[in-house]
Amino acid sequence: MIIEPDGENLLLTDEESFTHIYAVLKKLRGVDFTNYKRTTVLRRIERRMVVTHSMTLAEYAKILDDNPEEVGVLLKEILIGVTNFFRDPAFFEKLKEKVLYPIVQNAKEDEPIRVWSAGCSTGEEAYSIAILFQEIMEELHTKRNIKIFATDIDVQAIEQAGKGEFAENIIEDVTPERLAKYFIKRNDQYVISKSIRRMIIFAPHNMLSDPPFGRLDLISCRNVMIYFQPVLQRSLFAIFHSALKNGGYLFLGKSETANDYSDVFKVVSSVEKIYMHRSAGKIDNTPIPTFSVPSFQPIQNRNLDMQKKDNHYYDTESLYTHVLEKFMPATLVVDSSNNVIHFFGNYADYVSIAPGKASFNLFNIINNDMSLAASTSLSRCRAENIPVTYSDIPFETRDGRKLCDLSVYPIDVPGNDVNELVAVIFRTKEDKPDPETEDEGIFEKYDIDATSARRITDLEQELQESQNDLRKTIGELETVNEELQAANEELLTANEELQSSNEELQSVNEELYTVNTEYQQKVDELTMMTNDLSNFLSSTMIGILFIDSDLNIRKFTEYIGREFQLMEQDVGRSIQIFAHSFPYEKIVDDAQNVLKTLAPVDREVVATSGKFYTLRIAPYRTTENSIKGLVITIIDSLGVGARTSAEEAAETAKPDTAKPDAAKPADAQTPENGTPDGRQG
Repeated sequence: MIIEPDGENLLLTDEESFTHIYAVLKKLRGVDFTNYKRTTVLRRIERRMVVTHSMTLAEYAKILDDNPEEVGVLLKEILIGVTNFFRDPAFFEKLKEKVLYPIVQNAKEDEPIRVWSAGCSTGEEAYSIAILFQEIMEELHTKRNIKIFATDIDVQAIEQAGKGEFAENIIEDVTPERLAKYFIKRNDQYVISKSIRRMIIFAPHNMLSDPPFGRLDLISCRNVMIYFQPVLQRSLFAIFHSALKNGGYLFLGKSETANDYSDVFKVVSSVEKIYMHRSAGKIDNTPIPTFSVPSFQPIQNRNLDMQKKDNHYYDTESLYTHVLEKFMPATLVVDSSNNVIHFFGNYADYVSIAPGKASFNLFNIINNDMSLAASTSLSRCRAENIPVTYSDIPFETRDGRKLCDLSVYPIDVPGNDVNELVAVIFRTKEDKPDPETEDEGIFEKYDIDATSARRITDLEQELQESQNDLRKTIGELETVNEELQAANEELLTANEELQSSNEELQSVNEELYTVNTEYQQKVDELTMMTNDLSNFLSSTMIGILFIDSDLNIRKFTEYIGREFQLMEQDVGRSIQIFAHSFPYEKIVDDAQNVLKTLAPVDREVVATSGKFYTLRIAPYRTTENSIKGLVITIIDSLGVGARTSAEEAAETAKPDTAKPDAAKPADAQTPENGTPDGRQG
């Protein structure tokens, strides 16, 4: 059983027509759809084929050739400008929380925040982001310079976006609060407020071929890449990689993903398609393949108006050309450079191709007897834009001397104000038209002397005009040359100043190198001294505690740390919150008193363990003799032979009125004056 292919497969297999449609779109609109998804493009073409009643892809390609407006309609269909405010609202709320807040908080006041809304269509997405930025700045009571570059390949969409005018149906997407705050109702439309509009720069831009923006904090490109083939997507991710700052963000549509490039784009929120950029990563960007598309030529209808003549087939245009060349007088179509672009009729007696390098310039191939008449008539025709005819021009042919009329007609080209093409017609007696049907213009009998004189006059006038133009150009060149000389002198002066600055910088660099070396030596010495001091303190039975003027711990040795239950993370905390091992001592009060009086405290104290220490609290003096806190030291008295009996020392330290059990010093009764021995705390 043979299965006939369906209509879509038939269209897909017509590669020649597809290639031609792509060539038309690229030539007339500058957009290459070669690497777009073929099925997406096909659906848009099918829709237009239904509207234009085209039965085949070739027929529709022919319509594109003949109707440039249809090219614009098809382009707009393929680009699919579907968008609205806050599309996927939950996604935009996550964007505000995870991306826009950090960007505003981390940006410096004098540093602009740069955002690229790629493929923005009619601007709703860009305006949504601008509104979120404005809300954040109002909430944080801050100001930032927001620059949002909103671009799209559709020029008409960009023009509409720049107006900032939207229909009433936006109330379905924008909350009443935002509508009242950031829009102005004007008739049946809502107009975006100026504060939001000022943040955005709209411009037509092809993200795949035009230079990208740089140093961006955020790129929002939503629902664009779903229409691209993988090779085009890879190229776009490479562009985003080069455009974003390190730590910048990428915001995609919910059907798009950057998971294949996890080395470059780290997932911030997988559901909402938010990624953070890593500039250290790499994307292997394979160049976009280019296909050899033949130079643009309109497709002729291959199935209609076919004629058969001498075993050759002609379409309608070829048939008309064949008839004209056979029956009309000898005619040459000449362009503005006097090059012949088309021959009609029997022109063998009037032009000939000389041996050597090929040339189709009229005055290189025309019969010498007609050169003067041709040059004069061409000049007059172009100057006055009317037909010019010289009659009875004698010229030599292979069959002897003949007479002919030479006429030059301007050819009107629609859309061109200047007639660049002219027709040069040669007529013999048999070809001469009826005088009543002759076009209005100049008709003169050829006189070689009069024609020569006129041609000389025309050439002299052209020479005079050329000389005037040359003098004017020379004057302009002299002015430009003087300006260039002045600019060159300024550059020389600037170069000398830069050289001098470079020498000064070199000298400063040497001085800095010397100073850096000295500082490095100082650092080494300080490091050695610090090591010496640390070893000295750890090797002695001395505890040292440094506190600042607010009684906050600055530094301490391990020996005293055990008695105050201190750990490394306690640096910076107040000494008042820590319990110490000296129940009879009010060390905090003593410290505050020393700060007031600057008189050191020096006495023996007993710990809960029964050990005796010498306690000293003294001011911390800098080399400038300013007080920057206190130094608290404890020294083991037994270690230096100060006491031989802990029991005797405990008895001596107790007041006479109360003698508690020596084995239980913690239960000692404290007199009203606050210390066991009656001293003030």
